[in-house]
Amino acid sequence: MLDKLEANYMKYLVVNAPNFPLSNSSILIEPVDALTIATWIQHNHNDVSFIDLDRFGLDAINDLAANYKVALVVFDYLIALYSSEGVNHLGSLFSALAKRAEYILFVGRIATYFPYEVLDKFPEVYGCIIGEPEVVLADLFKYKDLRLLKNNPQIITRESKLDGSKLFSNNKGINIYDLFPKFGPIANRKLCQFDKYIDVHSIIASRGCSGRCKFCSTGGYLGNWKAASPELVLSEIKHLINLGTHKIIFLDDNFSNDQNRITKICEMIIQEKIDITWGCLCRIIDLNEDIIQQMHKAGCRWIHFGIEHDQQTRLKLGKNFSDEDAIRIIQFAQKIGVRIRTSWILDLLEATANSVKNTFELAKIISSYEIKLHFLALRPGSKYYDQVKFPKSIFNNNNVNEIFIHKGSPFNTSSKELELSIVNQFEKFKLEMCDIGYQWVPDARFWDKFNNREALPNEKFFSTSIMRYGLGWVR
Repeated sequence: MLDKLEANYMKYLVVNAPNFPLSNSSILIEPVDALTIATWIQHNHNDVSFIDLDRFGLDAINDLAANYKVALVVFDYLIALYSSEGVNHLGSLFSALAKRAEYILFVGRIATYFPYEVLDKFPEVYGCIIGEPEVVLADLFKYKDLRLLKNNPQIITRESKLDGSKLFSNNKGINIYDLFPKFGPIANRKLCQFDKYIDVHSIIASRGCSGRCKFCSTGGYLGNWKAASPELVLSEIKHLINLGTHKIIFLDDNFSNDQNRITKICEMIIQEKIDITWGCLCRIIDLNEDIIQQMHKAGCRWIHFGIEHDQQTRLKLGKNFSDEDAIRIIQFAQKIGVRIRTSWILDLLEATANSVKNTFELAKIISSYEIKLHFLALRPGSKYYDQVKFPKSIFNNNNVNEIFIHKGSPFNTSSKELELSIVNQFEKFKLEMCDIGYQWVPDARFWDKFNNREALPNEKFFSTSIMRYGLGWVR
């Protein structure tokens, strides 16, 4: 086996694929999932370049060199910003990259769940990586030859001798974070143009989830919850502070899975007197007033909770908390100065006209500062995806829009009665919330006005569109 340092001749390019239209710059954070892959390559003594085409557009490829050994294209991986239109433009991206890289590898949910379709449609793509790419890349660093990966069950190529109907578990229980140096960084922001994003910067310090909500693909795609150590998390926070960051969003699907870990991270921030405001995504069942109080003391000023629907329907999903639990936790958090965003899915497969009415009533009672209303996305890897019997194809399929999170209409197999109930109840809800001081966000362009001013701590927003991080976070 060659020494790692001999891998310097392997030039890698990591590409964050563009959305179409490009994601609005007023909500755009650095693509930490793609940056983590680039950093992992860099940690292993390889020459790596990084480009975010969702920030700079497809034409930015023209400024790249033309002598990369491997280009990794990241699309719909750990950060779910993409739409079906992004899928329709992948061909132009792969064609442009084929002029600059000997091999193209595709990473993300589309690569994982539709590898043979991708390879059939795009001859430029050498292989699709199944799930998390770090373990596959470790083999590549060792062997230096992609052709030797053809029997690796975590990569599908035209040479793979694998059953095309089978999808594979990606990490065999490995904690990816154990592969990183003890003091990181997990994602080296010096690889990107750090000043081209909004003033909130991101960390993904854990992956996977111990829950198995029917609509969610996280458990199926990433497996059980695994996390970076509190020491590595603190190192990542300091890395961002050294770059001038004052706000951090933890984009872990479930930051709160381990209460002892939360406590340790908060204690370290407090003990070292780190001046930072931060937010995270949590579950109601994981938190209590004492933990929230400690999080606030350590600088937490924002928490996202997925409430999803009324209590009776929510329990059928595997989200085992009561309306009273949600109201108590959220009201306590907002009372001590932690802004709360709640998210709701209006057209769940179990939803009824009555449950939709109850859901809007509960959202009004809770009155979180930010309310994100969703229409159901049928994410590959979820129980819902396996349950619904429409054609499971990603290309030339009228249903392709149904697998992406940010969509503006109910699920296309919803009953007409349910659709009508959602429309009527939503219009009523919209008027009532505006009457009590909420601002309706029609689309991402709304956030442009916050490029030049801070939101006030008591400003309230609700939307079916993408929402901005970092507003009203007061230290």
